[in-house]
Amino acid sequence: MKETTGNFQAARRVLLGRFAAGAAVALMPMASRAQAPAAGRVIPIADMHSHLGIVGRTRSPADLATEMKTHGATLVSWAIVGDAPWLGNGPKGVIQQGEPTPAELSAFFEKTLDGMLAYAQQNQLAIVRTAADVDAALGGKHSVLLASESAEFISTDLAPLKKAFDKGLRQMQLVHYIRNPIGDYSTASAVHNGLSPLGRDLVKACEALGILLDLAHCSTPAIDHALEIATKPMIWSHGWVDSDAGNYRDQYGYLMRRLSIDQAKKIAARGGVVGLWGLGLRQPAQAYGWKVGQQDRAGYAREVAKLVNMIGADHVAFGTDIAGMGNEWAINDYSHVREVVQLLEGQKLDAATIEKIASGNFARVLKATLPAA
Repeated sequence: MKETTGNFQAARRVLLGRFAAGAAVALMPMASRAQAPAAGRVIPIADMHSHLGIVGRTRSPADLATEMKTHGATLVSWAIVGDAPWLGNGPKGVIQQGEPTPAELSAFFEKTLDGMLAYAQQNQLAIVRTAADVDAALGGKHSVLLASESAEFISTDLAPLKKAFDKGLRQMQLVHYIRNPIGDYSTASAVHNGLSPLGRDLVKACEALGILLDLAHCSTPAIDHALEIATKPMIWSHGWVDSDAGNYRDQYGYLMRRLSIDQAKKIAARGGVVGLWGLGLRQPAQAYGWKVGQQDRAGYAREVAKLVNMIGADHVAFGTDIAGMGNEWAINDYSHVREVVQLLEGQKLDAATIEKIASGNFARVLKATLPAA
């Protein structure tokens, strides 16, 4: 999830009560949507970061399963917002409100994960656990990768990680918007000066189990520490890339969340992938760096092509943050992502590159990380 330039959006409020009993989200009528080209093979869509069906949003009433099946999104990283009940609005965007106990964080995480598993089963969405499951998703089997947008459920030791892995967790973001014992995040002052000793151990443990590491929201020193330790490719699932990195002293949250081009190249050099979020600013012409306006799919496609030119075709993917953008979005459902796939043809990208961006790059890093079968 990102920080907006304005208030903490009501659409970010967690709607997980419906998950507590394992109930399916009711299917609702779909609006008219852009479809994939009728001729030729339809490129599968993968998304490195989505909250659709987990937090609220202000558009598109359809649920995750409906959108995936309607628009050919076959591999979606479905992210728990483990600190959501303790987030609020600050003058620059999202801030921590309250001090949850380790028990509260653990209980919220487990309840949410159990609800997601129940939803997937009830709606015939496969759970990606192995590299073979990734291949099945690319072949058209609609699948979700269970992800955690932060490691708050881990407090003093790594025992909860194995329990989560056994349930199906396969992607781990180290930090989000509240203080944790793992590491520092880009939107607040440093406590650990990067990753803590527990955070460093977590990087190693994720690799040993077969969990993809996600560096989104990390401070610059925390990213560097993870890059020093990791032996497998990692991702930075969502945000944007600029000449220099964001800093908690920046004026707006979206500025704090930028990744430097140097670090993007470091992630790419180790085989990793950088994802671009679906943020759409109200006044992009006046903004610093990110020039994508609201509902501006063409602008988003231009940013994707720009990043390809900066770090290479093998290292760029979608990390939409669908449903995590509040009112400030350019991409907010999978019809929008399908439209972007089509728009990339106008950015002088060849078919092979477009397919890498749409699904191939994310699939590659997953297969390099997950257990084989």
